[in-house]
Amino acid sequence: MKREDYSGLNIIYCYCIMATITIFLDNSLNSPDNNPPGFKRWVGGSDVHAPPGILVDKTDTDLSYTIDSSISVLLTWYYDGYEWNSGANINGPFATGDKIQLNKIAK
Repeated sequence: MKREDYSGLNIIYCYCIMATITIFLDNSLNSPDNNPPGFKRWVGGSDVHAPPGILVDKTDTDLSYTIDSSISVLLTWYYDGYEWNSGANINGPFATGDKIQLNKIAK
């Protein structure tokens, strides 16, 4: 068996650990009862349906969403029955367990 000798080399190891946090999204202000006919939301990602975003249904009030802890702004969109439209950004910082109330869509 051949042994390699690395004692004369300066080797640096970098272990990068992506820390994640879980927040909870509340879309109750856009439920069919509170804001007829109700509005679906897309939260996160760089565009509608882009990963790592998540679809928030009209009736979601405690939807868990795990994100990278370095994220400080979440982009949002809402569906008006015809097309997706840009919504208000959600600004951090975020911490595990935060409950984020999504703003009411003005008709």
